[in-house]
Amino acid sequence: MIKGLCHRHYSRWHHGSEQTGPRLDVEEFAATDKALFPPGKRCASPACGAESSQRASGLCLWHHTMFRKLTKHGIDHAAFIAVERPLDIRYHRHEFSFIDLPPILRTELLLVLQERDRNSYRIMPVTMRRIIRTAMESNARSIHRLLDTEEGRARPDANVIGFLRYAGLLTARWRYCHSGKDMRAEDVWDAAVIALRKDRTSQKICSKGTLDFRNIRVDWLRETAKEYARHFGLAADQIRDVIRTVQVASHALAGRPHGTRPEQLTRTDAKAVVDAYRNLTHENGDQRTDSVKYDYFKLFQRVLREGSDLEPVTRVSARFMFITAEALPKPGPHKNPGRAIPDHIIRILDANLHLLAVDEKYSLPAGRTREFHNLMLQTIYQLLRDLGRRPTEIYSLPRDTLRETDDGQPYIIYDSHKTAEYGLELPVHRSTATIIRTWQETLEKILNIHPDAAGYLFPSPRPYGPQSKTYITPTGFHTNYWRWIDRIRTQAEVRDDPLSPADFLTRERMGLYNWRHTYAQRLSDNSTPPDVIKELMNHKSFTTSTGYIKITRDRQRKAIEIVNSTTIDRQGLLHGPKDYAAYVRESVSTPLGLCTEPSNVKAAGQSCPVRNKCGGCQYYRANLSHLPQIDAHIVALTADLIAAGDIAEPWVHQSLKDEIASYKRMRTALLKEKSRLTPEDNALIDDAVTLLQEIPAAAPPPTPSDGRRMLPLTPVRTPAGQP
Repeated sequence: MIKGLCHRHYSRWHHGSEQTGPRLDVEEFAATDKALFPPGKRCASPACGAESSQRASGLCLWHHTMFRKLTKHGIDHAAFIAVERPLDIRYHRHEFSFIDLPPILRTELLLVLQERDRNSYRIMPVTMRRIIRTAMESNARSIHRLLDTEEGRARPDANVIGFLRYAGLLTARWRYCHSGKDMRAEDVWDAAVIALRKDRTSQKICSKGTLDFRNIRVDWLRETAKEYARHFGLAADQIRDVIRTVQVASHALAGRPHGTRPEQLTRTDAKAVVDAYRNLTHENGDQRTDSVKYDYFKLFQRVLREGSDLEPVTRVSARFMFITAEALPKPGPHKNPGRAIPDHIIRILDANLHLLAVDEKYSLPAGRTREFHNLMLQTIYQLLRDLGRRPTEIYSLPRDTLRETDDGQPYIIYDSHKTAEYGLELPVHRSTATIIRTWQETLEKILNIHPDAAGYLFPSPRPYGPQSKTYITPTGFHTNYWRWIDRIRTQAEVRDDPLSPADFLTRERMGLYNWRHTYAQRLSDNSTPPDVIKELMNHKSFTTSTGYIKITRDRQRKAIEIVNSTTIDRQGLLHGPKDYAAYVRESVSTPLGLCTEPSNVKAAGQSCPVRNKCGGCQYYRANLSHLPQIDAHIVALTADLIAAGDIAEPWVHQSLKDEIASYKRMRTALLKEKSRLTPEDNALIDDAVTLLQEIPAAAPPPTPSDGRRMLPLTPVRTPAGQP
């Protein structure tokens, strides 16, 4: 119908009015015209109640107009009248139709739209209409063909490309799930299609990337790597580590006579593998570090050990499985590089806090101002600085994180995702509590927050998608944080500062985790007891906490003054305290306590006249901080005595027994001295002992090149002429 009239009456009104005079209003014409016409044929389009106005097509005027447009895209008359086509579809911008698309493409798009809606992604009708038009113009029958067509355009639409890539990934996963095939049996894995986790620390699924096992040339090793990754459900980054380390062993065995036959491998083959790891290099030929070589080999060793039940490994010769890292250089002891951020750098950052802001090009979600986003970034930085929590623990703080004790002292509630502990408490300063309250008051003014994200202190700024349901992403803060650091580094007053703070403002020294080290160092510098540091850092032992701090000289000096009051010689007699420098020099001379022998002290422990048999030396001293080392040495000597067995002469046994007895006497004397202390003194001693474990110990005595430990034998002169 047109203006409420059938086609014939509309024609009579339109043309008749031109012949008889001024045109009447439609309502007046309908009320006065008495002409009757027999009913015409109905429109050929299903479910259309209008009369046909086109003899050739049998369609009403509107459907005929629609049909003429679709003929340009290959829709013939039979296809047009095969489905219902609402008349008013072209009047609504929020509508689109898949009616004229091929069945497979239509089904794929419907499934993708359902998935996007389930994950809270937005659906843009304009983008969908362009996709439909492109599909009809190119006769594409699947999303992958459609994506190729759009990418080949001179001016592709970014929204269309993004949608089709997302749709292509989903359809590829669906096809794989219903194909009945197992990609993990092949040599190349698509990490996105088989939905592998991105890394070992998260549940995020890969959106791209392949895992290529073909570089592992030895068949049984390649199958071992695949089976190991599949059996233990490794994440993508873990699988890449396995590929890299197994590849080293594969190159070593590929040229061996029995390298491809695991049941015939020998100890010689095992040695060749160890040599390959020992000589591991970069692509440019430079040697890898000892730590990397050792880690690579230990991972290969773990694959063989943990995968011993896997079919490829069960065929490996037992002589090869007994592969050890004896010939590999051990990585040096871990040294705390001091990752804490200095106070003068923090003052510079605080003075430029206003520069921590989103980029001017940042597209603001509806209902949120630039000032709101800037304050969120600044609040996150201040909490990282003051609280010493891991970055993710700051991002995921609950909205009601701030609490108060009965006496009005503020504290926060937070979750530790790393240790799977929830509802932990941490006392905070009042200034930090004020920062949190200011942000909470600002957050109350924001209304368009997804209900699932409303419970977080820092809800995601994204207006749609899965991320809109949770807290701000690490990337959301990292990007703005590093831009802020770059802005500060390029300031003239920072570049010209005599202290060269610009050299410190780097990715290596200003990482977000460095703020946790800064918090721990601040506690240590304020002489916080070790057990309190351990609790505030949420560590299981203070040994872990010491990796975050550097013990200052003053704290070491105080600890030495405390433990030196318990210093005894091998007879159990007390000796007076020593100064800090002397203590450090004498502790370097022996790993078992203190050495006062002048030549050995001067040589840093490398010139011991009695071959490091400290228990029988008059220059040996020890205090309560050395009890753990003495206990460990007694155990080691006892193991040597057992190992000597029947292979050594009686005097060897007697020598070991006497040395064990000397250390046991020393141990008994130290424990006796400790028993005389009051509980308060014992607590001070324990704290001091914990701190002094950080003072570098002496290097162990040199061992033969093959790594075997030799029995501690004493040379004896024999008269001339005797054998």
